[in-house]
Amino acid sequence: MGIVNLIKGKWDGKVGQLVGSKWKDKATLRSYAIPSNPNTQSQQTTRKGFGDVSKFVALFSDQVKALSPLNTRSMTVRNAILSLNKDMVANGTLDAANLKISRGGLPAVNTFAATASVGENKITANWTAVTGSTITAKAIVVVVAVDKAANAAYVGSALNTAGTLEISGTFTAANNLDCYAYLLDFRGSAKVGSVSVYKQVTPA
Repeated sequence: MGIVNLIKGKWDGKVGQLVGSKWKDKATLRSYAIPSNPNTQSQQTTRKGFGDVSKFVALFSDQVKALSPLNTRSMTVRNAILSLNKDMVANGTLDAANLKISRGGLPAVNTFAATASVGENKITANWTAVTGSTITAKAIVVVVAVDKAANAAYVGSALNTAGTLEISGTFTAANNLDCYAYLLDFRGSAKVGSVSVYKQVTPA
């Protein structure tokens, strides 16, 4: 129930078909509309996809915040990755192998390979240095390894020319790792990247 104070000109909440509220310290009045939520099958599918993909991306999005070439001026890294995978969200199912966590015009790290050692608690990534006239000596390769079953993720980076990278992590042979790699280069304060590539790794 709404409260009306005509002496002070105050109107809070719903009275009849009118709703009073305050916006930017100004009293506002609008007609009441019943929220529309038909919960169609399509909406249910999209909501499930959004939840599943968002939960997966949240495992590493904070860690790649400074290493992402995506436009994050008006959104978070997680939302930028969700936007990049909007078709997957709409389809309602997380597909880790086809998820993209980066994009851009640089060549992809197509030679990316990785292993995970349970005994040594480390992930070893290898690649052949990506070459091209648009790639500078500052270019790096970013590697993201996600252990979805354990709700954990491991992120590391190394110079593109290094060709190898080790990342510390604690995992078991029971859980496969979803691993991604992409090239990141710098143009002054701007970052440019490549589309990410994927490998599934079984720790041993």
